[in-house]
Amino acid sequence: MDRAPAPGADAAIALERAVPMLVRWFTRSDVKRAMLADAEPALSWTDAWLLGRITDTGPVRLSELADWQEVDRSTMTTQVRRLEDLGMVERDGDPRDGRAVLVSATRAGAARHRRTKLTARSLYEKLLDDWSDDDLRAAAQVARRLTQTLEPPRVSPAPAKGP
Repeated sequence: MDRAPAPGADAAIALERAVPMLVRWFTRSDVKRAMLADAEPALSWTDAWLLGRITDTGPVRLSELADWQEVDRSTMTTQVRRLEDLGMVERDGDPRDGRAVLVSATRAGAARHRRTKLTARSLYEKLLDDWSDDDLRAAAQVARRLTQTLEPPRVSPAPAKGP
């Protein structure tokens, strides 16, 4: 007697099929151009992704960005320097730690990130134009939950207590 797969298995199968398709779609050159080409300065996919993180998190340490992107700090320094050269981000000393550097979006960087988000949102709206309201609500709920599962908020470690 065949048994139906458990709900978790059914969802895992659906994700197994969907994730590669999503990655392929997002990395297609025409999709990248559609999302990034409408605003100046022109940014690479990585630049736009990093600018979004910096803009959305507020002032952030280079080391935290490197940890988030899972790259060496020297790699992150190079990526941040590109955005800095374009006037999208700026570096300042961390007032809590004179050895550390905080990166934040400039006004131009925050404006560029907003334009990119609006362009992407418009693309998604066109893509989902023929979905029912119920399907759109369900997709939004699942997307929020999946995002929280894939990248839960990081909790800073508690400060060490003295002797």
